[in-house]
Amino acid sequence: MRANLLVNTVFTLLPLISTAPDTSTAPSSASTATATYTPDESLSFAYPKRNFKINSRPYKLLTKALPKILKNANSISIHSWELGCFTETLLEVYNPGLTPFEWQQRSCALLEFNDIPWNVLKIAEKSLVAYDWTGSPSDLDACDGKLEDYLDNSKSPVPHVTGGRALINGDGALGDPVSLVPAVWILAQFAKNRLVHLGLEMKQGEDYAWAVGNQLDYLLNGPTQIGIISQREDHWELWADMMYMIPPSLTYMGLSLSDEVYLQTGLEQWSLESQTLLDPSVNIYNHITGWDMRLWATGNGWGVYGAIRNVSAHRLPQALSHDSAYVKEAEDTLLKVFTGLFSQLDDQKLLPNYMKQDNATLAVGDTAGTALTVAAYYRFITLCPDKAHSKLTKLAENAFDAVVGKIDNDGWVTHAVDPMGTYGWVVYPNDLSMHSPEAQAFAAKMWKARTEAGI
Repeated sequence: MRANLLVNTVFTLLPLISTAPDTSTAPSSASTATATYTPDESLSFAYPKRNFKINSRPYKLLTKALPKILKNANSISIHSWELGCFTETLLEVYNPGLTPFEWQQRSCALLEFNDIPWNVLKIAEKSLVAYDWTGSPSDLDACDGKLEDYLDNSKSPVPHVTGGRALINGDGALGDPVSLVPAVWILAQFAKNRLVHLGLEMKQGEDYAWAVGNQLDYLLNGPTQIGIISQREDHWELWADMMYMIPPSLTYMGLSLSDEVYLQTGLEQWSLESQTLLDPSVNIYNHITGWDMRLWATGNGWGVYGAIRNVSAHRLPQALSHDSAYVKEAEDTLLKVFTGLFSQLDDQKLLPNYMKQDNATLAVGDTAGTALTVAAYYRFITLCPDKAHSKLTKLAENAFDAVVGKIDNDGWVTHAVDPMGTYGWVVYPNDLSMHSPEAQAFAAKMWKARTEAGI
């Protein structure tokens, strides 16, 4: 029943963005931007304000280490999903009013200097270094419409690229570049701010809005089965990771535009992905349909944090949500998954990289997956205090402390899974040169979530 509803929703959304896709084929790779992103090492990261109600020593240590952690994250985040996650993390820490967690419906064009997310704007703009702007509003001298019109091919003053175009090279992933949609949409809005226009070399806001529209086209023209958009470009395949990349980005656009179709599609996509990937015997997510039906910690972190972002948006009055059944389902699923995950903490109070795994090499504790799961749980406490309970909260605190205990004096989160899977997604606990962009960002998310939970 829900699959049919989602198919209708997706194809209701598609005419707003492009023509209906042939779901048997994938977008052409020629439509994908390709170039190497080079981090901007000049960015600086301020000390955040801690919550003085929290007397935990590890929390205080993490607060003090956060600027180093974020500086390190910036220095090694180069891939689409890393940049999407990192920009979202910076918004959560420094500009939460631009996130569903502390949403403030304000005009970006009117915000003053200290309210502008300068680092996010710089990263978002720089991430588009390889983008082909041929046919863009500036290219055609057509920057005279509302920003939201450029998202919709049927309304846009200039046509979208046929089939769409990814914002950034996704290395074969259809979903990963979508994680940058919120940051680039924010960039589009701030391009109208006189201070931003003076302070940054950038294109017009209409150009960035048009690029977001092309990214949404590209996503929705990708492989689709049983109503679920694929994580991969060239074939249909689901990854737990995509629950963070795709649904919350659609939901974010819905929240920003007060658009119920985007809101509903984001919520339904997460629901169907969750139903397909969840192992109900243990209430933990499998990693990838088909070839990695194992219980990967980081994949589970992606999954639960994606749900948290979705639920946060749908709890806001601006969301105009009529999908209360989906929201309740997500909340109930989160409680089950948190219970399943925290039951797997190892002797160090970390989630095993692969859970319920006899191979000891694969079962080493992973700080990345643990940090994101803990971050999601502290957000869950704030959103659903009636569902959280003391046993889970204590386990989350133990895991929080364990992650902080693995952060070295230089602000590197050690004991994290190799994010590129060079020799498989494995944790090398004795290799202190193995650095993870995800682990760095996840530690910051964990800090912010606990700060807001206040416990």
